Amino acid sequence: MEEQNNTINTNINNTVNPNISSVPNVINNVNPLPLVSIVIPVHNGEKYIQQALESCFTQSYSNYEVIVVDDKSTDMTVTLLKQYLSIHTNLKVILAEKQNGLGNVLNIGIKNSNPNAKYIARMDADDIMYPKRLEKQVAYMEDHSDCVAVGGQVDIIDGDGHITGERKYALEDGKIKGNMFIFSPFAHPAVMLRKDAVVQIGYYPENIWKVEDVKFFFTLSKVGRFANIEDKVLKYRVTYKTESQSDILGHFKKTDEIRKWARSELHIEPTLKELIVWKIESVGVRILSIFPEKFVMDVFGFVRKIFS
Repeated sequence: MEEQNNTINTNINNTVNPNISSVPNVINNVNPLPLVSIVIPVHNGEKYIQQALESCFTQSYSNYEVIVVDDKSTDMTVTLLKQYLSIHTNLKVILAEKQNGLGNVLNIGIKNSNPNAKYIARMDADDIMYPKRLEKQVAYMEDHSDCVAVGGQVDIIDGDGHITGERKYALEDGKIKGNMFIFSPFAHPAVMLRKDAVVQIGYYPENIWKVEDVKFFFTLSKVGRFANIEDKVLKYRVTYKTESQSDILGHFKKTDEIRKWARSELHIEPTLKELIVWKIESVGVRILSIFPEKFVMDVFGFVRKIFS
């Protein structure tokens, strides 16, 4: 960290983790459009981080900042990020000590976002935004002040960037929340969040792995409306090399725990349909876990199409 700290100013007073270094970003405060903070967590993302960043910096929407939180990468990620810092004044890089969960990393980015930011756009370091993603999602949020989270449809891409499929999500609040005990209401890296709602619920849950988004969206569902726009907003990379993609059974077990938590602590009850499918799913996942990950994901994709 000492070598990195010599080249990146430590002028952010961050209460999440005192061992964080950062560079300031420059935002056009006279821009009449709402400010969006794109938050990207990364750990050893040298292979795809440039593609992810290029898709941010070629957005049709003009008033945004990009915040990359590096979770102690050991590859060339930080070197690549420094190159972008010399070009893009609306880029902020935060070098964090290794965190105990994705929620921890995301909260560092959100808490270091510009105070004037109205929306938080999630993005992963291996995905690619479509050029009008921010424009379309901001327009929706501005027209629907009761909406706290808006996602969209996504294309699935492989490690080489080839489109191998698509994933569709329900559009309206009732249907989205009516399926939360079956599958995720959003493609997490495709979602835009109303920042004050995120602050209201206490940010992302910390110190848990794989299912921080499940717990987060259950909690967020209590304070506002959900939506997905009908347009595709993201190329979502599936390589089966990430932890959540390679350990499907473990992921389901943790998801199951969060669903039970939502019932007992948030008093959110599944519909009869959700309850039945949930129980079938709990058996099916254990059977399917003996098959290759891609086959399992294809089955879940088929189920999603039925209930979306």
